[in-house]
Amino acid sequence: MKKRTVSALRNVAAVCAAVTLFSAGVAGSAPAAELTTPVCQATTVDVPLGSGTGHMWGELCRPAGWRPSTVVTMVHGATYNHNYWDFPYKPDTYSFSRMLNRAGYATFVVDRLGTGDSTVPPSSQLNLTVEAGHMHKVVQDLRAGRIGGTRFSKVVMAGYSLGSAVSEIEASTFHDVDALLITALGHYNNPAGTQAIIANGQDPNTDPVLGGRHRYDAGYATTKPGSRETVFYADQPMDWGVLVTDELTKDANVFSEASDPLITDPSVSKAIDVPVMFALGDHDPLMCGDGYEDCTSTAALRAQEAPFWSSAPSFDAFLLPNAGHGLNLAPNTGVYQRAVRSWLDRVVGRC
Repeated sequence: MKKRTVSALRNVAAVCAAVTLFSAGVAGSAPAAELTTPVCQATTVDVPLGSGTGHMWGELCRPAGWRPSTVVTMVHGATYNHNYWDFPYKPDTYSFSRMLNRAGYATFVVDRLGTGDSTVPPSSQLNLTVEAGHMHKVVQDLRAGRIGGTRFSKVVMAGYSLGSAVSEIEASTFHDVDALLITALGHYNNPAGTQAIIANGQDPNTDPVLGGRHRYDAGYATTKPGSRETVFYADQPMDWGVLVTDELTKDANVFSEASDPLITDPSVSKAIDVPVMFALGDHDPLMCGDGYEDCTSTAALRAQEAPFWSSAPSFDAFLLPNAGHGLNLAPNTGVYQRAVRSWLDRVVGRC
């Protein structure tokens, strides 16, 4: 048995070495070539909802040919769904999930309740704390091997916008993740951006994309057709195909969640005790501005935000130039992707 264990460890080490060579751009390794094609499995996670159970759709993807011990689970923002993290248009460029799979990480993308293929409950049953509990169930299931049959020893949570708030609440409450990626959400939000979202809100039941998908109650909202380019991306240069796909894959959200005071509550972030990476676009209309998030430089942003993460053993900040709210969808998202991958390699690793 001991000899078999030593052999297995050597095999894992060999695969990890191959992954490292691949992510560094070294060609010619057969195991590394296998890592370019993810193997994906859709599933449903049962989560507590009121006095009953909700069903959260998710998809686990990993490099073909091996099973990493680290998984990155991703939480999307308001009026998005899992497609934000696994974008279907030009996925080799814009899919954050596939990028991580190519780098040797497993990924788990979800549709938060109320979106995508997950349960759409009455809006009164959802708030950020409830949704943090849902993600806690996801983390526990990933560690226990109830998702995809693999017990992951390391779980990283990545949040986008309102999904970052869910991720922060989960990490500060349950202390069960190994690292945290926070994107497009800071402690000095620009109220003009929030007002723009409100002004461009629409009943999803009358929306050309969402109408007829569910019967949403009055607590749900989406964005008016054609408004996302300005509201989220600050009219920064974008691939036209990205804007079209983003509109066609948009979703609804419980609009009251955006005013939850926990979003900017320092006690939440100060309770997080794992490595944190904090990333913004330097033209984020919901965050940046005079007197709000300092998006003039990475150093300025880090100096402003670092005090709110005082329990984190490390705090990395990243500012993507010429990018709005959606870092994954900016034309230069590859710069941001490489920065995140380098951070993950340093703080958790693939194996």
